[in-house]
Amino acid sequence: MSRYQEAPRANRDCTLALIQEGYGYIGSQCDRLGSDVFRSRLMLQKTLFLRGEEAARLFYDRNRLTREQAAPKRMQKTLFGVGGVQGLEGESHRRRKAMFLAFMSQARIDDLLHLVEQTWQAQMPHWQSGASLVLLDEFHQMLCRAACDWCGIALKEKHVAEMTQNLVLMIEGGGSVGPRYWKARRARHQTENTLISMIDDYRRRPESADSVLPLPAFADFRDETGAPLPSRIVAVELLNLIRPIVAVARYMVFTVLAMHEHPDSLAKLQQTAGSSLYRRGFIEEVRRYYPFFPFLIARVRQDFVWRDYRFHRGWQVVLDLYGTNHDPNRWNEPDRFLPERFEQESEDCHRFATIPQGGGEHATGHRCPGEWITLALMDLTIDKFAHQLSYRVPDQDLSIALTRMPARPRSGLVIDQVGRID
Repeated sequence: MSRYQEAPRANRDCTLALIQEGYGYIGSQCDRLGSDVFRSRLMLQKTLFLRGEEAARLFYDRNRLTREQAAPKRMQKTLFGVGGVQGLEGESHRRRKAMFLAFMSQARIDDLLHLVEQTWQAQMPHWQSGASLVLLDEFHQMLCRAACDWCGIALKEKHVAEMTQNLVLMIEGGGSVGPRYWKARRARHQTENTLISMIDDYRRRPESADSVLPLPAFADFRDETGAPLPSRIVAVELLNLIRPIVAVARYMVFTVLAMHEHPDSLAKLQQTAGSSLYRRGFIEEVRRYYPFFPFLIARVRQDFVWRDYRFHRGWQVVLDLYGTNHDPNRWNEPDRFLPERFEQESEDCHRFATIPQGGGEHATGHRCPGEWITLALMDLTIDKFAHQLSYRVPDQDLSIALTRMPARPRSGLVIDQVGRID
């Protein structure tokens, strides 16, 4: 008898179960089967599901797994876009990824934070009017304005609400089925067409924009053959900058929610300033504890064996991000909010264990380059809500349904009686 075997099987096809159980499905099956890898079918395709730090290391092994043509078409047509950087490999991926990383310098992130601050200050009279505010909605619109300005997209005031709504539809409907999916697909089509018009205008009059901004930089980019990207692909990649920035609104809300639900943590944050060790640990714990993107998908390059289980060429591989962040084999009391857990861990220690936005290396792998922007925006949120603003959190439903992907507080987190702390 061969020592190699097939991974244990969960459901024959888990598509419906995954939709119904949401973030907890993969982890619950791993616990039930006593294995960090199991097989099933997802959208009728043979699939291996992985959870845990070592599984994440495997997922980012480019000799064994590839992201090329891995994302389901329905997600390409809503969340990621067709032809974007997420679906590339090799030299094409390295060159395209380098274009993104060029905008992740501290100077460029500071430019974005300055724009967010300007937008925030412009909204303060409304915030201080006494009206109730849904923070998730406020953050979505704030980040949309700032991200478009940062990318060199001249968005007229009357179009801000529409652009924000379309981006939110893409974020919230990208992996769904039914009406949410079709709304997301229409939103992407409409937004790409709007950006294509701006890109074509720039290419006709290249002197009309600052060439260091993302829109002209992407429009002027040359691939490995020396050819420019089609305007549609430029639009896709611009959305791969703007959409993730707008999605950080969830982490900003979770940051405020964590301070509200854990007043002892808020007190510690208020006692410290700047980049304290506790503050950095708090941000990482928010990212580990609260649900963000549920999983990632790759495809097996060639047959191989891992932990005595067969991985067949062409099969889908799904990495459970939420389950890895809550893996009881890696984290002590994973369902408790404990910022202190990160005081003893360096960034290298949890490169494949804390993976809310993917794992591995930013420059050579598929880890999200926008992670640095996420950290900066969460840090800004702490500055505002722990040090600069007074506010009240009225009674509301702050529960987070793990069956909804991406998750959010049911109320969106309502605050009122906003004021400034002198």
